[in-house]
Amino acid sequence: MHIACSHCDYIASIEEPLSANHVAHCPQCHSVLLKSSDNNDTQVVALSISAVVLLLSSVFYPFLSFSSNGLTQTITLPDAGRMLFNYDSAALGVFIDLSIIALPLLMLLLLIPMHMGLLNAIPKSWGRRILKFTQALELWVMSEIFLVGVLISMVKIMSLADVSFGHSFWAYVGFVICYSWAFCKVNHARLWQQIMPYQHIEPLQGPRAIDSQLRACHICHQLSSDKRCPRCHTRTSIRHNQSVQKAAAWLATSVLLYIPANVLPIMYTISLGDKEPSTLIGGVILLWQAGSYPIASIIFLASVVVPFAKALVLGTLCVMVYQRLGPRSKVYTRLYQVTEFIGKWSMIDVFVVAILVALVQLGNLMTVEPGLGALCFGAMVVCQMLAAHAFDPRLIWDSPEQVKRVVND
Repeated sequence: MHIACSHCDYIASIEEPLSANHVAHCPQCHSVLLKSSDNNDTQVVALSISAVVLLLSSVFYPFLSFSSNGLTQTITLPDAGRMLFNYDSAALGVFIDLSIIALPLLMLLLLIPMHMGLLNAIPKSWGRRILKFTQALELWVMSEIFLVGVLISMVKIMSLADVSFGHSFWAYVGFVICYSWAFCKVNHARLWQQIMPYQHIEPLQGPRAIDSQLRACHICHQLSSDKRCPRCHTRTSIRHNQSVQKAAAWLATSVLLYIPANVLPIMYTISLGDKEPSTLIGGVILLWQAGSYPIASIIFLASVVVPFAKALVLGTLCVMVYQRLGPRSKVYTRLYQVTEFIGKWSMIDVFVVAILVALVQLGNLMTVEPGLGALCFGAMVVCQMLAAHAFDPRLIWDSPEQVKRVVND
């Protein structure tokens, strides 16, 4: 079968079926093209059911407890988002509850029937919608990032009071492990085969799909010359429509948000009537001065360096697509892949603020409130994720003439 690489558009010929645990890589940019179609249905179902049970268990019982001077505050997992509604941060609260509870649960509830033969039992039109829906949601599930944010927030406040982990915390840890393991076993190519077998395209007029005027579907990776994918019915194009323009627009928005996200306080600590603001850099400095060098380094990298580096890389890519890069195309493709992978990890600091706001509510003794900087920072991360998603990395490998021909399609 012939598969066009989604990162460089090179058409690779792959002999099916792949051996167990084997992975096919693009010979031009070394991106993953296809995984072996092993039947992991039983493992995915078992892990998904375990993850659902653990997630539901983590919702109803105490998650964390915070004690200081005889006062105790105990929170459940939904409180991480719910408490933000009390401080006019409803958008942030909804995003957190969706990304750490609702969306993971929905994804698991879809995975289980899909790997129990649902796609073969329902009309193909429904199966297409379900598969496309799950692939679109996967980007916005941030359970593992939230868990890291919880651990970082504990380091921040352990010196101020006694913190204890409830049963729900350990259940959530188990959920994150089972959820991540289940998705490592999911093979989207095999699921799409149940909707419709991959259609072979012959003859080819060049090493890349664009040479044969073929369109590679960005959802199911079917090659065709049609304007709508024959397998998943998604609208196709030679390159993503106005890819550079959309990426540049989202990137410019994120850069504008980057300034208030770093200047405005992300939270306020109120102690005995004294209200002290805390910015991103200020929080890093406090952790460094307290001797928490690893945690300070993680937050500095995730919240300051990574967003700046992502903006720089994406901005460079938007400019460089109009130049013939030659051997450097592989380097720029790798930079894009790294940028896309680490995109949502910058959300760690937002989750830290959410945990501290929910947990540290001891009246006049000590209270933590969210600042406008947290909302700006969360919006900035989302804009950068959308910029990376909108950019078409195949443009890096196109000639300037090809870019000018397709970039405004």
